[in-house]
Amino acid sequence: MKKLHIFLVITLAFISSCKENYRKDLSQKETKTIQNLNNQKVSIDSINAFIKRKMKEMDIPGVSYAIINNGQLVFHNTLGYSNLETKIPVNSETIFEGASTSKPVFASLVMLLVEDKKLDLDTPLYTYLDENTRNNYNHDLRYQKITARIVLSHTTGFPNWRGSGDLTISFEPGTDFSYSGEGYQFLVKTIESILLTDYKGLENYFQQRIATPLGMIHTKFVQDDYNRNHKAFPHFRGIKKEKNNWIAKEFNAASALHTESREFSKWLIAIMENSLLSKSSTEIMLMDQIEASKTPSLLSDAGAMAWTLGFAKYKNSGHIIYGHEGNNDGFSCLFLFDKDKKWAMIQFNNANEAYDFGYDLFGYINKDN
Repeated sequence: MKKLHIFLVITLAFISSCKENYRKDLSQKETKTIQNLNNQKVSIDSINAFIKRKMKEMDIPGVSYAIINNGQLVFHNTLGYSNLETKIPVNSETIFEGASTSKPVFASLVMLLVEDKKLDLDTPLYTYLDENTRNNYNHDLRYQKITARIVLSHTTGFPNWRGSGDLTISFEPGTDFSYSGEGYQFLVKTIESILLTDYKGLENYFQQRIATPLGMIHTKFVQDDYNRNHKAFPHFRGIKKEKNNWIAKEFNAASALHTESREFSKWLIAIMENSLLSKSSTEIMLMDQIEASKTPSLLSDAGAMAWTLGFAKYKNSGHIIYGHEGNNDGFSCLFLFDKDKKWAMIQFNNANEAYDFGYDLFGYINKDN
């Protein structure tokens, strides 16, 4: 009898969960309009029609996108194909490479360490490193001035990615803007040193602190078998390429996030609602660190008015917009959000250098009707 009772409890819980998921999916399907930044209603049908037209124009096989209104996911949809050759459709389980949208997600993990007082934003990172790791950078002692704040605002002076030979520094750290994935990897080494772990341990830490609490079940920096089996194929100008299965030997904070728009929306909602970080930490994260008016290279390199701790900052029709774009070989993505209005748009696609699609979609949704 006791076993039967346990079985019934588990079964009822499962049925309840299924009903809840069904209600969520049904509510998504029944959504006819979303609200744009100008408080105007925009029909889902018109958005989908716009996306399909742009997909055809830009040779984009598949898209996953989500819209957040007032801090809630109000619509999520997938269109097109994971594999253009075999016509395998994109669905809610399809995983995309998050490319450089990895960076702000990792930045939020850094801020959790700051809250825990395990890391200070303005303490030189080399002080956390062991001697062997320091020796890799001692050819230019300016690296000793680099802090977490400098890394997250892309002012290290490091290149985006190093070539052969030593890692170079092109200017005094903290004085100019130079977008750098290498900077993020320098910070990864620091955090692994702080936590006394390796890339696998850092992935576990990300899962414990962010992914699992937010219900981002299949969002990973270190790809697993589910990611590999469900990942969309990359495409270049409509031609399918083979997947990069990212057999990781490191935690790539700059570009290795694997996710999709519904799961990613959970993190973005948590940022806007101050439920992942404290309100003060979120405010620090969104504070201007370097401005285009004082650093023209920021505007020319990134098109942003300022850079914060992990986010580009833009101004659009009176709205302050934060976000990040990304491109890996055969994948493009973009998310943009208004923190005050708790409004956001997220899109992932499997076409190379198609992040302009996201800006076009943002413009279409937010045009004056």
